[in-house]
Amino acid sequence: MTRAVRAACLLSLSIGLLFLFVRAPHPWGWNGFDHYHELALALASGQPFPTMEVPWGYAYFLATFYRVFGDRPWIPLLVQVSLNALTPMLLFALARRWTDRRTAAIAALLLGALSFNTVYASTQSSDAVCTVLFLTAILVFVTGLERGQMGWFALTGLIAGVMSQFRPNLILIPAVLAAYAIWKHPARRSVARGAVLLAAAGAALTPWIVRNYRLTGTLLPTSVHGGAQLWYGTLQVGPYLDSRGYNPRSVFESAAFQYTSLDHVPIRISGGADTCAIDERHGTLTLFYWTDFDPTRHRQTPQSLTPGGRFVFELPPPPESPATYYYYFEVAWPDDDGATIVDTPALGPAAPFVYFVSQDHLGDLDRYHDLLDIFDVIHLARHDAWGEPLPGADLLRRAGIVDTRTAVSRLLADDGEAVPAVQLDHDELAARIMIDADSTITIPRDWHGKLTDLSLVGPHAGALMHAHASIAALTRPAPKVDKGDARCALVGDVTLNDVFYREQPQAMRRYSALALDNIRREPLGFVEASLYRMYRVFVVVGSKDKWTNQQFKGAAVVYAAATASSLTFLGLFVAGVVILWRRGNDVLLPLLLILYVPVTIAPLLTNMRYSVTVQPLMFVFVAAALTWLVRGRADTRTAPRP
Repeated sequence: MTRAVRAACLLSLSIGLLFLFVRAPHPWGWNGFDHYHELALALASGQPFPTMEVPWGYAYFLATFYRVFGDRPWIPLLVQVSLNALTPMLLFALARRWTDRRTAAIAALLLGALSFNTVYASTQSSDAVCTVLFLTAILVFVTGLERGQMGWFALTGLIAGVMSQFRPNLILIPAVLAAYAIWKHPARRSVARGAVLLAAAGAALTPWIVRNYRLTGTLLPTSVHGGAQLWYGTLQVGPYLDSRGYNPRSVFESAAFQYTSLDHVPIRISGGADTCAIDERHGTLTLFYWTDFDPTRHRQTPQSLTPGGRFVFELPPPPESPATYYYYFEVAWPDDDGATIVDTPALGPAAPFVYFVSQDHLGDLDRYHDLLDIFDVIHLARHDAWGEPLPGADLLRRAGIVDTRTAVSRLLADDGEAVPAVQLDHDELAARIMIDADSTITIPRDWHGKLTDLSLVGPHAGALMHAHASIAALTRPAPKVDKGDARCALVGDVTLNDVFYREQPQAMRRYSALALDNIRREPLGFVEASLYRMYRVFVVVGSKDKWTNQQFKGAAVVYAAATASSLTFLGLFVAGVVILWRRGNDVLLPLLLILYVPVTIAPLLTNMRYSVTVQPLMFVFVAAALTWLVRGRADTRTAPRP
């Protein structure tokens, strides 16, 4: 059996080297598909970790080698392939505790020859290294159960905590192991072991959690990508089960307003000012702001201002949420008459920029009717259709907005282009705004104030959703400014919270709100889609749609073969579960770990790649089924030595 395991490790290493240096079956090359190469180079050069979209584990793994050997991707990949070649040995050490040595050896051979991790080991992807950590953590854990020593549980927690920094979906594995330890030996000592395991896992996560909290004021134990994945998963329901790209609700990904839900951190404003005012004319750049909770106009100079005119301001967070911020820029420089002062926007304090802080991701944030926006269009349409009261009617009237058509035309008007034709139709159930011949906005009579209650179809409808204009600016002309002065006073490219530690947590929160809204609308459809994705985790389902599956020459044949192979694999796995369970083998732990992946990942947008971590454990059951087929049913009635 030892010879078979060595052969399995050698086979895995040989295949991995073939994929690495000759030809791989994947299209990504050495640098992979998750931008880990760029992240690792940045870390190796001494830069801080520049994202929250992925956890730190794999990027620092690569960066260690780049720091020592330079930009030579083949070196960490060679180490990765070598580590992956250890998985048959790790699996054998585990499997012989759950079944007989022969079956364990067959499982190791299957893993050495057929592991998906060997494919991913030849590209910069976190899967292969994560699987090594996963199997090591489980081996340390079962050793701890056998020996009863607290140190093994602490080591399990540390490894499992680091493991989740390679694959965030595994973050609850320590809880699963702790619960299993307590269930296996229900005693006070087992509770202590479980607590030590969880504490060690928490300790491994703590530096990352502290770093994220300092940047965002939010507890983020791994990455922020789960919000987007859940949102995408809720789009793949019903007729859109295979591709979210066709679901019309995907239009709500864009927000109607500039806003943030991060209400405990400063608001960062950045942009650029023309250098002729700042450098050539020795001018100054000032930001003025006030809020709905503090009407005093505050003055700020830039926190940073480069010779090229790039600036950064930071506004203090509000004392409570929701809140509305008003701000404008003033560029001033000395002249013969004393000083020239030009504001951006042109009306300055009379019609400033507006920014919102709110936890309401789907509702109308413009509580004081400062902006003409999609919600004003909705209220106007309901007023025109059914005579409902119109919020902010006086302000709209003074701005020349008298009905739905003028509001839509004003928001979509573009210099040099014709104003789109707008029509309003309605019945007792809904109002419909038709824009040109290609776009429609349907507003249900039973509206609950959420943007997502609407149905938006077509490019003009999508553009209208996030278009807005200052109502104050619509009521009065902009002041006349000399063209030379206007050019020198130009302030542009203004963005708010555009750094990763503001953008990404905000996106996570918005995606999560959109996802929960979708689930509320179609709870049964979401459950059905999740069950289907549990199946898809283990079975390849092909498609000729380029938005669903990658297309290539001979794709239909390849996908058909992959479907047949994965179905066979799944069938053998199920058969192996039945065989080992009926034989009385203690296989609850590997089954829990295997089921963990589809149960936790199926609500999200997923694919078969997420099964690679537990695929080695599945080979144990496949090996049991193959052994049963070869040796015959009668031979398995006698339980082997565990």
